[in-house]
Amino acid sequence: MASSPLLEPQLLRRLEALAVIVRRAVKGQMGGERRSVNRGRSPEFADFRNYTPGDDYRLIDWNAYARLDRFMLRLFVAEEELPFNLFVDLSGSMDWGRPNKAVTAKRLAGAIAYVALASLDRVRLTVFADAPTSGGAPYRGRHSAQGLFARIDSFPAGGPTDYARLVAPIARQRPGMTVLITDGLGEEPLEPAITALRLARQEGAVLQLLAPQELEPDWTGDARLKDAETGFEREFTATPATQAAYRSALALRTEEVERVARRRGLRFARLTSDQPIEDMVRRTLRQVGLLG
Repeated sequence: MASSPLLEPQLLRRLEALAVIVRRAVKGQMGGERRSVNRGRSPEFADFRNYTPGDDYRLIDWNAYARLDRFMLRLFVAEEELPFNLFVDLSGSMDWGRPNKAVTAKRLAGAIAYVALASLDRVRLTVFADAPTSGGAPYRGRHSAQGLFARIDSFPAGGPTDYARLVAPIARQRPGMTVLITDGLGEEPLEPAITALRLARQEGAVLQLLAPQELEPDWTGDARLKDAETGFEREFTATPATQAAYRSALALRTEEVERVARRRGLRFARLTSDQPIEDMVRRTLRQVGLLG
């Protein structure tokens, strides 16, 4: 059993009852537990095709030969691993909140990754702020969870968000599943990364993670506010009018993130950093059809 300070061993045991839900067949590189687009040797029949020299003669269907007077092969659904990609936002805006969004994002990513690893899926980790950083070679199997947890826990948070720079690493992924964990904030729009997911034939999900203090500001009076990503500062007075304007601006931004994700056919969930990780995974992500 893999364990780490990132996630409690008791939680990991409960996560093993879940699996990532994919809507279509996948094509992996190694054996796993997923329905594949390849034809292989499994109990589930897929189709017939004509025999050609070099084919395995043991797959010849002799009943079809008796009816059609030609050799036909029985093809079966192959079971392969799911290429599973995690992109985790560790920009400056994530390094904020009580509980801290970046810390929560790491724990959430670890929990989702563990579900995939327990199903023998191949998990690739990428963190990003102003540029993407690979988490190393893909991870596979529960025994690799410890390394993945340690790796994701080692990344610092900080810097501006540049979603456009995710386009290239997303485009390099083989068709599979991609989960993007981000607060959706920053000066740049999220749409280039979302469009790249569709073009790369990725099933996916956008998980927007916000701090409770962002949804319900808890400051009053005069304050000097500093942008966590750009360092820009400005004087601010909290009044009912300014707080209403802030909530309206935040709502527009978060609704845009959801609209773009759903328009591209991605699952979407909005989470807050004070939610227990198990509640996020076992309730919210099951409700949106990412896990089951």
